[in-house]
Amino acid sequence: MTLKKKARSRFVRFLGKQLREDRTTLQIYSRDMADLPSLVSIFFQNIPDGVILASSVKDIQTIYSVANETKTPITQRAAGTAGLGGSITYKKGLVIDTKGFEQHYLVNPLDQTVVVSPSYVFSDLQRKLKLEGFSLCSYPSSYHSATIGGWIAHGGHGIGSAQYGGVLEQIVEIEVVLPTGHLVKYTERDHISLFVGSHGTLGTITEVTLRVKFDIPLKHQGCTFDSPKELIQGLEEIVRIFPYSVWFLNPEHVALFNETFGYNLPIRYVAIISKEVNFEEEELEFSRLFNNAVRNAGGQILDRRYTEDIWQFRFKSFSMLKQCKDFVVSEVILPIEASDKYIRKLVSKFKGNIHLEGEVISPTHYALMMYLLYDEKLSSLKKTLLNLKLFNLTIGSKKVKGTPYSTGLWFSGYYGKIYGKDELRRYKEFKKSVDPKNISNPGKVLSPKLRFLPIVSLKFAVRLASRLIL
Repeated sequence: MTLKKKARSRFVRFLGKQLREDRTTLQIYSRDMADLPSLVSIFFQNIPDGVILASSVKDIQTIYSVANETKTPITQRAAGTAGLGGSITYKKGLVIDTKGFEQHYLVNPLDQTVVVSPSYVFSDLQRKLKLEGFSLCSYPSSYHSATIGGWIAHGGHGIGSAQYGGVLEQIVEIEVVLPTGHLVKYTERDHISLFVGSHGTLGTITEVTLRVKFDIPLKHQGCTFDSPKELIQGLEEIVRIFPYSVWFLNPEHVALFNETFGYNLPIRYVAIISKEVNFEEEELEFSRLFNNAVRNAGGQILDRRYTEDIWQFRFKSFSMLKQCKDFVVSEVILPIEASDKYIRKLVSKFKGNIHLEGEVISPTHYALMMYLLYDEKLSSLKKTLLNLKLFNLTIGSKKVKGTPYSTGLWFSGYYGKIYGKDELRRYKEFKKSVDPKNISNPGKVLSPKLRFLPIVSLKFAVRLASRLIL
């Protein structure tokens, strides 16, 4: 849609100084971390009609009021560090930038919780918590740019999730402005879970209370494996020692890591394992259990001189992409058990272009980030085909039993596969009750219809196209 004159005048009347409509701004907000192929314009309209810089609960309530009155779609956006299309528009409308949202911060030492605004960047929040002897339980790899609200919207997992779970396990209370304009607070898990992974389709988060932990020192160990089979066996062994984090790279990504940062790591599958340790005895026990786990899987222990330094580079993977002229990125959650065949298949299909980076997020699953890196600028058609091929390999195979990391726009329609059919039913019922006009981030979570062929869903079109190219 294009913003109608009446709708624009209403927004200008209440939020005039906060509305941006210049071409440069609209282009910036037309994409997130992923570079969208131009062919996707066939499916949706990702250039918004305008951008509103929201800074308060009152702003959000005003935006919803006018949006309902004028039937204007709105799409919430924080740092835009994800690559799943959750913060770009499906059919134009307005983008609501919440990065400038009024910030507040309050630690409760007795309850071990912190109350924060959703615009807080993780690194800033962690810095404050450490000054008071606390730490975040887990956080995303985009730690230096991602916001609390954005991570919740994507159903976040990350570093530390192996021990403390994902963001749902850490939320104590959440405050939200619903599309009706009502400001509500939820403390029950059944209510909170609806907003985790819903991409702002049920409302806009305005405050969060998170569990935090004492700032316990981390000790790190490293190991290498010669094959995907040994790597997966190693992960199965290592999760039994209850690590805080397990981060691993495939040989191609290790080679790029060495080239970028000046290391000389073995060109094999490399894993860095971290565990919270209070006492020297605990550290010795960790070393013993770790050594046994790696040897049982047929791996090799990495020289400890590497591990402390490498841990500091866990947030710098995207800086390595600067050496490539073009790339395609996707992320999937996989079961640890028997997924070595899947990794071998990826490596075989993409012949050295596939770079893999994984993070264990539970005793049974890990998140796998996949980068296809190229030394040439890809045509729009080729990038689209690569996206579809990755999609088919990661989601289309029933044997793999993988799920998208989140829904967003690319994986709209997969909410039930990620969270289960019962949760999908609850989501639909709640969405219908709070947003009957479907103005809050339409086109995400539930698969939208193609704008040029409204009897066909985007999910069906993508699945069909991914199968045809193979």
